[in-house]
Amino acid sequence: MKFMRTMILAVTVLAAMAVTPHMSAGSDGGTAAGIQFGYPGNVGLSLRFDRIAVGAAWNFGDNGYLHITADYWLLKNKLAKNLDWYLGPGVNLGVGDPFALGVRLPIGLQWIPAEHIEIFGEAAPCLWLINAVDFDFNGAVGIRYIF
Repeated sequence: MKFMRTMILAVTVLAAMAVTPHMSAGSDGGTAAGIQFGYPGNVGLSLRFDRIAVGAAWNFGDNGYLHITADYWLLKNKLAKNLDWYLGPGVNLGVGDPFALGVRLPIGLQWIPAEHIEIFGEAAPCLWLINAVDFDFNGAVGIRYIF
């Protein structure tokens, strides 16, 4: 029963994040999908809906669980042509047994070297709040196709 409530919560959060960009005015880069290396998990799925970035990977640790990060790029500014930096709040979810929840603040670079291609890298301090109160750093690099 506990696992089912956790899955419902995770699906609800992801659905809300997927719908939110379509309700706001303007576009900030469109929708993108790809692969990321690093956190969460060694290799995972990376999605971006305008300024909302979602990462998901299966963690093959002792118990194994689905690990999800979701961030909102509150600040996004140009550094150079086709190179932006971003910063914004996010959440860290460990869906499984035990359930884990934390908040994070990623800062990263987004480079568009060619039409429809996005390369990114980020570092994010994280404060875990549920299951354990702990502080750590997350980091990831990846590539996405912009639709």
